[in-house]
Amino acid sequence: MLRIVVGGLRKDVIERTAKEAGGDKISVTVTSDFEAAKKIKAGEADYYLGACNSGGGAALSIPIGILGYSNCATVAKLGGKPDAKNIEKLVSEGKVAFGMAVESVEDAVPLIISSLLKKHNLI
Repeated sequence: MLRIVVGGLRKDVIERTAKEAGGDKISVTVTSDFEAAKKIKAGEADYYLGACNSGGGAALSIPIGILGYSNCATVAKLGGKPDAKNIEKLVSEGKVAFGMAVESVEDAVPLIISSLLKKHNLI
């Protein structure tokens, strides 16, 4: 089971969308971005999903500081659309924290969860 932590804006929508996409193959914990990044660093969670107005600023600033820039990625900026192939590439590169604009949560989260489940041979 993958352990997902959620922070940032629209946490409730990220949580619901992630649970719908991952079913019983994931657990989702809603928390602050700071606590989420600490959980990943401590091995208590596997992945972080966060949203902000721009998609890359506040959604990832704390995870970048705690986990390092190379472990984080923006999957959808304000006005942009998430791209499944790019998300699969980011997942395969080992990214553990994903940021997105609030407007793209319902499109981006299922793509991220699907890629994570594939990576871990859970689908």
